[in-house]
Amino acid sequence: VHVACCCGNILCHCFNKYRKNEAKRREVLSAAAAAGVSVAFGAPIGGVLFSLEEVSYYFPLKTLWRSFFAALVAAFTLRSINPFGNSRLVLFYVEFHTPWHLFELVPFILLGIFGGLWGALFIRTNIAWCRKRKTTQLGKYPVVEVLVVTAITAILAFPNEYTRVSTSELISELFNDCGLLDSSKL
Repeated sequence: VHVACCCGNILCHCFNKYRKNEAKRREVLSAAAAAGVSVAFGAPIGGVLFSLEEVSYYFPLKTLWRSFFAALVAAFTLRSINPFGNSRLVLFYVEFHTPWHLFELVPFILLGIFGGLWGALFIRTNIAWCRKRKTTQLGKYPVVEVLVVTAITAILAFPNEYTRVSTSELISELFNDCGLLDSSKL
């Protein structure tokens, strides 16, 4: 999304109509953000919704259609290029071979609740730490602070074998189907 918006901003500087008019530039950036999300997640409509929610504070109907067109062209171009060699729009594509059951919603609801509570706790803790660090010795030496946080993270994360695996390998493992003869510990 960021790269698409950067490209859109650079293109705006090439044309007088967009260089001098902030509203026109915002329209181009809205379309660029929609195209970026479309390419990143293979979801053109999701890109338009993201652009509608996050990029523009004023979103006229013509911008909506332009963003939708940009997102469709981006998705079509990605599909034509086929960078992953599997004719999919995203690298990690999920296929469901068995239907889900109603009782499976309970763990997902609990996961959502605990994820929200954990996120709220994290934000409160982060705000409290930012207030506290201004008064401590550690806050006066930001490089030492980064080294301490890095050391604590390494000490806590290294014993877990899944935090040592590369991110792309771990995500690939998470999206694979599970079977009876699966050798994965996950």
